[in-house]
Amino acid sequence: MKMELMYKFLPLLLIVAAVIFGYFYLPVRREIAYSLHISGDPTTSCCNVADIEKSNGNFDENANLAMFDGQVIDYPKTSLAAIFDNTAEQNTAVLGTANSTGQEKWIEVNLEEQHLYAHEGDKIVMDFPISSGRWYPTPTGTFNIWYKTRYQSMVGGNPALGTYYNLPNVPNNMFFYSGFALHGAYWHNNFGHPMSHGCVNEPLADASKIFEWAGPVLASNQNAVRASADNPGTRVWVH
Repeated sequence: MKMELMYKFLPLLLIVAAVIFGYFYLPVRREIAYSLHISGDPTTSCCNVADIEKSNGNFDENANLAMFDGQVIDYPKTSLAAIFDNTAEQNTAVLGTANSTGQEKWIEVNLEEQHLYAHEGDKIVMDFPISSGRWYPTPTGTFNIWYKTRYQSMVGGNPALGTYYNLPNVPNNMFFYSGFALHGAYWHNNFGHPMSHGCVNEPLADASKIFEWAGPVLASNQNAVRASADNPGTRVWVH
């Protein structure tokens, strides 16, 4: 009789055990909360527009710590500084939103494929895997890059859910819609899968290359630039 009762209530006991496990085990609780859209995470993009507009894009030598998903991570400060030394001397004035033959440069971000394609007219000149929004959806539509920074501090997420991040010197940022950007990511190597709060994460080498290729153009003495009629931003199609 006792065995029959146990088997009868076994499914219910398993459900209760799963709920208890999910509540106390943070990664499971986090996934459940996001799937039900009740995460309580206020972060809807990597950056605040006001902070972006004040950014000079300079490398922060005083930043010595980085966190991702609530944990301290390996922060490659030395290699990031080396990127800064190399790019700071480059002059991209010959580049822009069209190539030498007048064909439009434009960027396509395919969210289903988790892949980016850089076009010149009908020709693909670069392509690589990306990581789009996991904790908040990447906006879809057609945009233009409105601001670029060589380096940007990004802070957000929810400590209670384990999504808190504090990432200094994020390289090669191209803001295409409000605080959403295409940018390099040094804190993970899981490209091809969603990993962000809405931005488009790129492998470091690819992020550096497309940053120099796209408009608006940075002069050799600049680390930040806003798009203008005379220096337009590259078109970005996210779908």
